[in-house]
Amino acid sequence: MVDKKSKDAAYFIQKGYRNGKKTTTKNIARIGIHSELLMITNDPLAYAKEQVTLYNDEEKK
Repeated sequence: MVDKKSKDAAYFIQKGYRNGKKTTTKNIARIGIHSELLMITNDPLAYAKEQVTLYNDEEKK
């Protein structure tokens, strides 16, 4: 998930839960804010997607 409300977008890993007919999401981990990720990589969105994939792989194990 990308929080675009702030001036500097923040990237989070979220998990969805179902309780009867209602659904909710919970932030599981914070990946970082856009400006911090630009120091690591040129494409922060691709980096965030990669981190989500790694997190999902670890959770499956």
